[in-house]
Amino acid sequence: MKWSWLPSMCTLGNLGFGSISLLFTIEERYDLALLMILLAAICDVMDGLLARMLHCTSDFGKQLDSLADIISFGIAPAFLILLYRLENVQWVGPVAAVAFLICGALRLARFNISAPSKGFVGMPITAAGLLLSMTTLIGERLKPEMVILIMGLLSILMISRVPFPSFKKFGNRK
Repeated sequence: MKWSWLPSMCTLGNLGFGSISLLFTIEERYDLALLMILLAAICDVMDGLLARMLHCTSDFGKQLDSLADIISFGIAPAFLILLYRLENVQWVGPVAAVAFLICGALRLARFNISAPSKGFVGMPITAAGLLLSMTTLIGERLKPEMVILIMGLLSILMISRVPFPSFKKFGNRK
């Protein structure tokens, strides 16, 4: 197909923005790190939408998307929150961040081997990563203990069997 490369370019944009978020986090430019995660989310939505519109979904695209998602919505948000809000809570912050990352990876692996359905089983890592990253907007008003609680809840929701709606068919409605 003439435009079949377009979804993969969006996926690579997702990966690129997630990676840049990590660099901004290291530089303590947390607002820009959050912006990069938001841009990664836009690319993540666009890659799937384009793949369905252009009828060029593939196993390769699904795997590439998961690899990008673990960076942009697993590692980048966990690292952002760890350095921005949890660096002074000793060992609890890193444990919470690693648990979030592990649960995100498990969620993606389960999604990749599951049969297509109308919804998601467990919270998608994109939603969890975005929600976690958004806690930076609250800033200092949110105590580290509350951030850890939010991180734990999102981790549990990702590996849970709780159904979450999928908006993949939303664009096809009249």
